[in-house]
Amino acid sequence: MDVSSGNRRHEAPWKRMSKEELDNQYSPSRWVVRLGAEEAMRTYSQIGNEVTKRARATRRSLLDVPYGAGEGEKLDIYLPEAVSEAMPFLVFFHGGYWQSGSKDTSAFMVNPLTAQGVAVVIVAYDIAPRGTLDQMVDQVTQSIVFVQKQYPGNQGIYLCGHSAGAHLAAMMLLANWTKHGVTPNLKGFFLLSGVYDLEPIMHTSENAPLLPTLPCATEGGKPPLKSSTIWTTLKSFGT
Repeated sequence: MDVSSGNRRHEAPWKRMSKEELDNQYSPSRWVVRLGAEEAMRTYSQIGNEVTKRARATRRSLLDVPYGAGEGEKLDIYLPEAVSEAMPFLVFFHGGYWQSGSKDTSAFMVNPLTAQGVAVVIVAYDIAPRGTLDQMVDQVTQSIVFVQKQYPGNQGIYLCGHSAGAHLAAMMLLANWTKHGVTPNLKGFFLLSGVYDLEPIMHTSENAPLLPTLPCATEGGKPPLKSSTIWTTLKSFGT
């Protein structure tokens, strides 16, 4: 019996890919059908700039509100016309492979949601190489604690993240809130195109600014991120 061939059949598919193929699989912009990778990124950035300028010009907002002591620990709050203690909140974490993106180009959901009475919070965090994965997880945790303490009567906090931001939002399912002295009123998660298995990224060109250790990659930052735990926790929220 060929034991080695049996082991290969059960190993993760990405481990059988060449570095070039792995790079291709982990580069979403290369998969844009209508545009090339560079044009897709320019278009995405341009749209983000335009919708954020529009949101800031047409909606009540509190910009660059510090949620921590660090220079990068700021968030923007966009308010509906009728402000109340019981507003629901959507808190958004931008993507960009933990090394690009900005809250200043991420207000695409502000106008439709505030029109329905939802307050929107868009969070900045220290991207790589300045920030580490552990630090980003801590900052996102801090931002949610801040929102809960500032608006304790909220009708619910809904977390939303795209790509790397979805990973950071998912990490909040495992946060130890007791050490922060508050339990946020989390009601739901919207995780868009999230990256949850970080180990393959260590073998791509995207890894250079991040340089996570293997334990950090396999744990997703901190606390440990296990797919089975995430799935069970998501199911408990009825998703």
